[in-house]
Amino acid sequence: MATVLTQTYNADAAIVVTAWDSLAADDWASSANFENSNGYVDVLVGGEIPAAATTLAAGESFDIYVTARYDKDLATSYGGGLGTALGAADASLEEDTEFTPLNLELLTMVSVEATTPNTTQDYMWGPVSIAQAFGGIMPQHFMLIIHNNTGSALTTSCVVNSVGITYTST
Repeated sequence: MATVLTQTYNADAAIVVTAWDSLAADDWASSANFENSNGYVDVLVGGEIPAAATTLAAGESFDIYVTARYDKDLATSYGGGLGTALGAADASLEEDTEFTPLNLELLTMVSVEATTPNTTQDYMWGPVSIAQAFGGIMPQHFMLIIHNNTGSALTTSCVVNSVGITYTST
């Protein structure tokens, strides 16, 4: 008898990103921690970044990174001081000797259109696979980090949603 593998997309759930709201130009901010307590084999993430005004620098981007950890200890397991460095969302993080964005996994770049927009618009991104960022293996815990490269502050109400994926064999 053949084995049938069924892929299931679970209910859409929000990831808290309140630190992303009103993020100034060239600043960094993290999401809440995502704990993979359901044993998902992958999580797709995506969202919406509301644009503040028509002053976004044409051709610039919002860079979205992901970092993972292997246990629940926020202070130590992210390594390089990241657990404490991302407690504040400001450009001084770039100068922190224990925090370097070069150690983060770039998940996606959300590009501002090449010419200055005539009207305020929101920027959609995703869905993007978390497991793919880590060689196909879903981490136990992860958080998303945004870097605002646009030359303008973000407005409120950034949204990030996640959809967990499970497999069932019968």
